[in-house]
Amino acid sequence: MKRSVQATVRSSPAKGITSTAAIPPSAPRKHRLSTLLFLAALATPLTCSGFESDVHFGLTYWLAKQAGFAPREAEAIALANQRLDAGSIEYMASPLQFACLSRFAPEARDSQARHYPSESKVPSRAQSRPVVPGGPAAQSMVNAALRRADAGKAAFMLGEFGRSLHALQDSWAHQGTPSIPDWSRHGIECDANLAMAAPADRGTPQSHAADLTWRWPGDVEEMAKSTYAQMLKYPRIHGAHRTAAPWNQLQPALAGFIGARTKRAKADWFAANDVADASFLDGTSLPDGPRWKAARWQGRRDIPAPMPPAAQSGVDKALIDFYTHFFNDWVTTSPVDKRWLSALASEPDGRIDHALVDQLIGWRLRDRGTHLALAAQPHSARSAASPLRQRASFEVFKSLNDAVLPLIVAGDKPSPILPFLVFALPDSAAGSKRAVALIKLLDAPYDTIGVLAERRNGTDWKITALISSADN
Repeated sequence: MKRSVQATVRSSPAKGITSTAAIPPSAPRKHRLSTLLFLAALATPLTCSGFESDVHFGLTYWLAKQAGFAPREAEAIALANQRLDAGSIEYMASPLQFACLSRFAPEARDSQARHYPSESKVPSRAQSRPVVPGGPAAQSMVNAALRRADAGKAAFMLGEFGRSLHALQDSWAHQGTPSIPDWSRHGIECDANLAMAAPADRGTPQSHAADLTWRWPGDVEEMAKSTYAQMLKYPRIHGAHRTAAPWNQLQPALAGFIGARTKRAKADWFAANDVADASFLDGTSLPDGPRWKAARWQGRRDIPAPMPPAAQSGVDKALIDFYTHFFNDWVTTSPVDKRWLSALASEPDGRIDHALVDQLIGWRLRDRGTHLALAAQPHSARSAASPLRQRASFEVFKSLNDAVLPLIVAGDKPSPILPFLVFALPDSAAGSKRAVALIKLLDAPYDTIGVLAERRNGTDWKITALISSADN
């Protein structure tokens, strides 16, 4: 389903994947603390993710070239595949919105088809819509793309073919019964017939643990084998013959890809397999690793410029103004400065919740994997030299629009493209007004963050908590 949007699009040059390499040839030796933090990142398997662009773009691109596709054809397949994960405005959907706040079934059906393919469609009970790895629901989309390509349209169907492979690949990561997030204590009730998150035996609904390649080596190998088999079925393009490597020659090389636990290790594998530019790993939930140099991936479609937040209809102006001021302070100054601290709710004794402060700082870390590793540690265990206290660990953006992937309201009516969305929530037990703002950060493209606020003393809004939804 295509949702209607109202937007202005900022112009920019055409963007491809041939940016400068993200890995420098050498870098200074890290001090002992950095090494310890790196090891801590590897020790938290239930909160780090890797089955993101490393699979949907990088592995897909490599497999397509092994199947005999020309580099530009392989790139077209891989780009279309990866863009289903926040790579274009129509794919910025989040279960937190379509299943809990807007409750929009068409968006839920689209998301299910892309990430949780099942023969039983939403709305329906989660138990009735299990995801089968490589099952009929996932395979049917690939078959449909292959049929259309076989009708003399092979040169024009590479994008649709790439998108169909995304669902096939996710069917291995999300196999089993989808779990249902529970944010009821914050006043957010989700529709269990629309909600979907990673199966409970593969992590929590908010984590990306189901997508870690090194945790599921057998599944990843079977996924890659199935992906390659579909590529071999693709019809000739303009009658040109393709020479494909046999699978038994490719299989041994996969072990290095599957076992890599950092962006640097993944990039090294790609470099050794003739994929020099690893900037597509930017924003993934893997720790950076030694000598990784972050570089923005340019493979997304041009992102439309968001309209002013006040363009969202039906929301109190004072609440919009509060969130606008807070988010601007949050992303346009170093988190180390904590300019936004006054926006946080305080305890009766005047203290600020340190865990909430750390969450707000952590979400701004450029290195998502390190953020996830630190989030698993108690506050008291964090060193004074933690990345949470190092200015170089964060990018300070010039504006709120530069820091976000914009969102639209899920629904039948046209929606403006906005830097964040605001939803009213039921009053608290004490009768205070509550709300939540959804925002998607450029440095965390696979998650939607919910920033909860409460109106204290009948006038001032204050931030009270954060929640997040894993969207891929």
